Amino acid sequence: MLTMDENQVARRGLCDLAILLYVCSLLKATRPHIRNPLVYATKVARGSCTKVVLKVLKHSLKSFHRKVKPNGVEYDLNSVVLVSPKTAFSLSVKNCQWVNANFHTRCYEDHLKQVCDTKNRWIVFHVSPEIPDDLCMVSPILYYNVVKNQHNVEVTVELTNDFQYCMSSAFQRVLVLWHNANSKEPLVCEDTNFQSSPRQALEVQVKFVESLHYKCGNYIDKIINDYFSLPKAVTFDDVLVIPLPSHLAYEFAHSNCIIPPKYIFIKICSVKGKDRKKSQQTMLVRKNVTSLYLSGALHCTVPSLTETIQKDGKVKIPPVLDSIFCRLKFVMEMERSRAKNLFDFDASFQVCTECNDKSEVCSPCTPMASSTITKERDSLVTESVASASVLFIGPPGNGIEEAVNFSASDFGLEVLWIDSWHLKGDTSGTTEARLRQTFLRASTHGHCILALKNVHCIAKDNDGNDDGRVVGALKEEMIKLQQSNVVVVGITPQRSLISADLWSIWSHQEIVEVPDLLQRSLMFDWLFSLSVPKDKIRILAQRTAGYIYGDFQALYVAAQRLCLYRLFSNNGEIDGTFTNISNDSPPVTYKDILQALDELQSNRSEALGAPRIPQVQWKDVGGLEEAKREVVNTIQLPLRHPTLVSSGLRRSGVLLYGPPGTGKTLLAKAVATECGLNFMSVKGPELLNMYVGQSEENVRQVFARAKAAAPCVIFFDELDSLAPNRGRSGDSGGVMDRIVSALLAELDGVASTADVFVMAATNRPDLIDPALLRPGRFEKMVFLGVCEDRAGQVKVLRAVTSKVPLDKDVVLERVAELLPLTLTGADLYSLCTDALYTALHRTIQHITEGKVKEEEGEILVTEEDFKVAIEQLVPSVTPKELIRYQNLKTNQR
Repeated sequence: MLTMDENQVARRGLCDLAILLYVCSLLKATRPHIRNPLVYATKVARGSCTKVVLKVLKHSLKSFHRKVKPNGVEYDLNSVVLVSPKTAFSLSVKNCQWVNANFHTRCYEDHLKQVCDTKNRWIVFHVSPEIPDDLCMVSPILYYNVVKNQHNVEVTVELTNDFQYCMSSAFQRVLVLWHNANSKEPLVCEDTNFQSSPRQALEVQVKFVESLHYKCGNYIDKIINDYFSLPKAVTFDDVLVIPLPSHLAYEFAHSNCIIPPKYIFIKICSVKGKDRKKSQQTMLVRKNVTSLYLSGALHCTVPSLTETIQKDGKVKIPPVLDSIFCRLKFVMEMERSRAKNLFDFDASFQVCTECNDKSEVCSPCTPMASSTITKERDSLVTESVASASVLFIGPPGNGIEEAVNFSASDFGLEVLWIDSWHLKGDTSGTTEARLRQTFLRASTHGHCILALKNVHCIAKDNDGNDDGRVVGALKEEMIKLQQSNVVVVGITPQRSLISADLWSIWSHQEIVEVPDLLQRSLMFDWLFSLSVPKDKIRILAQRTAGYIYGDFQALYVAAQRLCLYRLFSNNGEIDGTFTNISNDSPPVTYKDILQALDELQSNRSEALGAPRIPQVQWKDVGGLEEAKREVVNTIQLPLRHPTLVSSGLRRSGVLLYGPPGTGKTLLAKAVATECGLNFMSVKGPELLNMYVGQSEENVRQVFARAKAAAPCVIFFDELDSLAPNRGRSGDSGGVMDRIVSALLAELDGVASTADVFVMAATNRPDLIDPALLRPGRFEKMVFLGVCEDRAGQVKVLRAVTSKVPLDKDVVLERVAELLPLTLTGADLYSLCTDALYTALHRTIQHITEGKVKEEEGEILVTEEDFKVAIEQLVPSVTPKELIRYQNLKTNQR
């Protein structure tokens, strides 16, 4: 007796057969000249075959799960392909239907030679409305198995609605019966082996892929059997990923592992069909039908499952890390190309083993030998990156670690991270033994990147001297790695920490620069493209001069934290505009970013030399109109009109000189604020150091930080104490002379550096070394003197009293009439301060006498307070000194 399911299947088959016979009768009635309607329909279907070529893009595993999981069925990552509804309709393919496809890979070697390859695989269609019509999306597993770790590859898939793949066995039987009923000649069906799905495999051998992140656990047999509990499509040489259940994950973790692994990998080593012959075709592995054998373990490259992939199929890399990633990738591709050329050279001298001819390769065996060598070469080079050693020099937090991880995932390699401080021992022998053990572990595993952080520390012993024994051991181990698939990456913060012997070991040295203005703009656009208007991105990029990858990460987290504080600030209730906490990221606003930026800049230590934009406006600087105009024309014009002002013809330095207290430092800060420049103030004693050569190094570091924080203004206060006339300094060691020489060398380099300006202030320009005042250095000298007219004094008084509570009857013009014309800006500031304190004492006296209550007391500065302060005011610059400064001004002109 048939069950209910079998009865439904039989009934559906009878309905389909009835419809088929009805269509055949209709064709026979409308077109009597057709002898066999089924044969006619078959020819028409084959004649109208649709061919579609789609570009294959890789999707991230998380995004792939999100698009396929809603179907409610478990799927195979090694066979599912996402296509658009239009593509599925044009091919007459239903959802979750098997299709035989041809994958074409086009590889560009050395950007000149084009290598093409075609692989036939069975795939399963999943229709997704989010996929464009000319594309198809695959998982990282399927993409890796198609590409096989090649680079500069363009992958396309060719799909055809060939009728032979759609014809079922029932249709074939009806075709034969109809033909036998209407014709005396028997029908010979050309396509006898019609196939609508992959054939079943009889025997499959797999190998466990060893990794640095997991080990082979005791339950490996159970894990593999459970994975193949549902049918899976496999092809020879495929790498498959098996998710680990949470209760068994620690069985596959190393002893020093804190977070257990989530996946393990296996590789298909042999696939046999019903004929018990090894097959290269895609076959289905079914439980209780296919015999599975675990035949050992191996090392090989594996696909990356953790990287984030963009819509164009490329890895999502932060813009500030793109240059590091491209440089490391270029080095690895170059080494692979070199290894391939060496293999081709060695293969040209291979000897035919069948003939044992040592002199030359015999003609009959040459094609077979060449084919074998080519296949071996392709498999070896595809799975290798040769041996390379790269030294990266850059400050901590610049993203070198992330760039190495991106490069490793792009090549299918694993990364063995080692902090060189952990290799240090009490003696050189202990350090050498730990170093050799680390290299042995990397070479045993193979197919990995050995990353040595703080590599400079192993070249020094505990006393700080060069350790030639450890450096020699490192060089020896690197030579041994030339025959293995291990890339060695060294990371150090400064070039000066690397000795000459250690520097010579590395085949490639790369210096990681601080991101410039364009890179910072791209980074903000990449992080906050939905939150920040386009016109605000450049403002944020200018304020984050000197920021590296770690700083941008901290800024992003701080902005999200402040956004959440704002959303939950309404008595613990969340804002209605943010509805989905689990899936949506917080709606960060421009105000949140500015607030987070202020927090980060205030937390950055001044000891690190972090430049920042001062908050001094033009309104805070009274008078000095001519000096303002000269400085703005020197600094602001090249910034606002970079195409009109050549960087080689612009002024590089401005020297502000004049009596003390005339506002030289205040003017420099105001210029930096109004122009949106970072401001770095340098005092002369800060650069002096007791050690030989360290003072000159401090000068070089100042200019290096300024170039990294461009656009930036370097302000040298009291330049006469830092750069006196050489030969007259009086110090026995000649320290000041060397500082002047270092300053001259750096100023010459600033002239060719865009967006770095140098300003200096001095009271005695006659004491400065004349070489600093020539064109190309401090070529523009601006004199800042006392206020010589009443209008200038009124402007200074208004600027100083902008934050002082004045009585409404105070008229600053009447106060200025009482002042002499020999007062500097500092004198006027002192005048306002004395007047404020006079008002303060008067208010305290009224409170003491009981005339006013303390809570009702108010401090207001009156004209009488100014008169009292004027009587006590003593000018800081005497008339004799003014005459001397006027003479200096005349001589400098």
